[in-house]
Amino acid sequence: MADEISVKLATSDDAEKVLSFLRATATESNAVLVPHLNEISEKTEAKNIDMINQFDDCVILLAMLGEEVVGMVTVMVLEHQPTTGELGVVVRKKYWRNGIGRLLVDEAEYWFNTYSSLENLVLTVFEDNFPAISLYQQLDFVKTGTAIEQGRKVIQMKYSPKETK
Repeated sequence: MADEISVKLATSDDAEKVLSFLRATATESNAVLVPHLNEISEKTEAKNIDMINQFDDCVILLAMLGEEVVGMVTVMVLEHQPTTGELGVVVRKKYWRNGIGRLLVDEAEYWFNTYSSLENLVLTVFEDNFPAISLYQQLDFVKTGTAIEQGRKVIQMKYSPKETK
């Protein structure tokens, strides 16, 4: 299936699709944590996407199956660590285990290594999300610690390729 997927940079024209995608995935999994998601307007989301695209330390990439958003990866700079980006990956449930998450993480790593000004790429994943943890480990993320987020234990991981940036 991953060979049928195209990956594109999100633009303000994608705001409606991005919001619909996020709202749908929030009902499919308890791993999608976007505060105030139902309060964000299409206009606001379009402005957010435009703003993100102005910086070389943030990115939103969409996995598209035709005109449908089936996955999304984001890298957002951490507020108190301006040289560190946090990776977030979401795939529609009906497309899980089809290589889309791997494709998106690969694309994010390529962007990080080629285009970004960031020094570090990190993520958190719920400790019971074994498929995601395995994927991240296969793609050069290593465990750096644990924490509690919204009452649930998460594993903190850092991108640590064989040849560092």
